Amino acid sequence: MTTQERTGLGVVALLLAFGVGAKTLRHEPPPAEWSAAEAAGTTGTLLARSGEAAERAERASRPLGEAERIDPNTATATELERLPRVGPGLAAKIVARRQSAGPFRTLADLDSVPGVGPALLAEVAPHLSLAPAPPSSRAPAGARRPAAMPAASSGTLDLNTATAAQLEALPGIGPALAQRIVAWRAEHGRFRAAAELDGVPGIGKKSLERILPLVHASP
Repeated sequence: MTTQERTGLGVVALLLAFGVGAKTLRHEPPPAEWSAAEAAGTTGTLLARSGEAAERAERASRPLGEAERIDPNTATATELERLPRVGPGLAAKIVARRQSAGPFRTLADLDSVPGVGPALLAEVAPHLSLAPAPPSSRAPAGARRPAAMPAASSGTLDLNTATAAQLEALPGIGPALAQRIVAWRAEHGRFRAAAELDGVPGIGKKSLERILPLVHASP
C-alpha cells in the first residue's frame, strides 16, 4: 500500500468518526411523559383560575343599585370597576393612589388620580361616598397637625366653611376663583344651596356642573 493510499484511508476514518460523534451529539432524549396525577393537577389549576376570573368579571359588571354607594377608600379594584367609565386600569390607579398618598379626604381628591378628569369625576361622584375618617392617634410632641377639613356630607366639601386653599382642590377652581368664592360668602353670607355658586363671577354653567357633585352647603 502506497503512502497516498494510507493517507486516504486515514482521512476516510476521521470523517466516519466525526459523523458518528455529531449524530450522538444531536441525539435528544425522548420527552418525559406526564403522569395521570400531574395532568389532572394541572387541569384542576387551570379550571380554578378560569373560575376565579369569571367570578371577578361577573362582580365587576354587576350594575350599581339605585341607592348603592362605593367608598373609594375601602373598595377593591373589582368594586371600583362597577363605576361608570372606570375600567381595570383606572381602578388599579385609584387603589395605588390611596395606598401611596393616604385616603381620599374629599371626592375632589380623586382628580389627582391620573386618568380621572373633571368630567369623569362629575359622573362617578353620585355613586361615591366617603366614610368618616377614624380618629387619628395622638401626634408626637412638636409635630404639626394638618389643617382641619370642613364638615362634609358623604365626602363633599362644605362651601360655608371651606378655605380658599381647600376650594382650589375642586376641578377648574384656581387660586383667583377660590378667593372669589370666599369673598362672595363674606359679602352675601352663607350659601343656602350649592347652586348659588352660579352667582360667583367666573363660575359658568359647565364649571357649576362639574363642581356640584363635590360640594354642599351646610345649614
